[in-house]
Amino acid sequence: MLKDVYKEYGEYFYVPMTQGYSVAVPVSLGCSWDKCLYCDLNQGNKFKFFGLEEIENRLNILRKFYSNRRRPVEKVVMAGGNPLCLDTGILIDIIHLIREYFPQVKNISSFARADDILRKSKDELLELKNLGLGQLSVGVESGNDEILAYHNKGISREDNYRALAKLEELSIDYSTYIMLGLGGKRLSKENAIDTASLLSMVNPQVIIVVTMVVFKNAKLVERIRKGEFERLSVLDTIREERLLLENLHMKNTIFNGTHKTNALILKGKLPEQKELLLDKIDKALKKYDQRSLRNREINRWRNWSLE
Repeated sequence: MLKDVYKEYGEYFYVPMTQGYSVAVPVSLGCSWDKCLYCDLNQGNKFKFFGLEEIENRLNILRKFYSNRRRPVEKVVMAGGNPLCLDTGILIDIIHLIREYFPQVKNISSFARADDILRKSKDELLELKNLGLGQLSVGVESGNDEILAYHNKGISREDNYRALAKLEELSIDYSTYIMLGLGGKRLSKENAIDTASLLSMVNPQVIIVVTMVVFKNAKLVERIRKGEFERLSVLDTIREERLLLENLHMKNTIFNGTHKTNALILKGKLPEQKELLLDKIDKALKKYDQRSLRNREINRWRNWSLE
């Protein structure tokens, strides 16, 4: 039954890490930007809005599927690379449909880019919040402008700051995705320190740390083969994570480094557990050798990565 609901997404279907137990409602396919060097998750999938009629058809299937569950559906995520790019009027219609089919829903979430947030007025964002849009997952990736420009992210450090500050002003909860290794060997230090300084200027509810994986079809592959971009070793990636964590000065944030791309699993509350997390990293750096960590990474990403 659910195969028909998610048929366009293929084998690999993503929702925000913070929304792993939410019901995913297909809203769009692909990413409206889709130009980042490091990413091939949406290649071959031109951005597409499914349309209200199709969304309602799938909501009907989802309602039937979840109707016999003991607990009602209370959390929904709008599936797609960045559904927040859609016009506010369309998003309002989608939220009304979600509430029609799942009347007890308490929280609706979505992936978003900084420019999606900046294009919407405060009044628009507040209206969406009041209707139930309660959590955004923002792909920040890095706080360094040179790195963002190199990977053709289409967003600057200042854009990210303004977008996150805007959400905080409106009391809209959000998590941030950041990417270890995005600066390669040359800009590893800058990636860690500049990203930490950016995040310390705001206060995301969750900082989600992922490691850059070199996907087979990403445009970055050619630059690696030409020697224009030198990847971090697994141990150096862990060292970068330590430098990031060391320079984070948060008020009340969850540091979530449990993503499957990471060689080391870390999770804790900042600032209370910062020293505990740093100690765990230090012990890992002493315990593991490069070969064992590299083999783990290759085995984990054999289907996707360059190796």
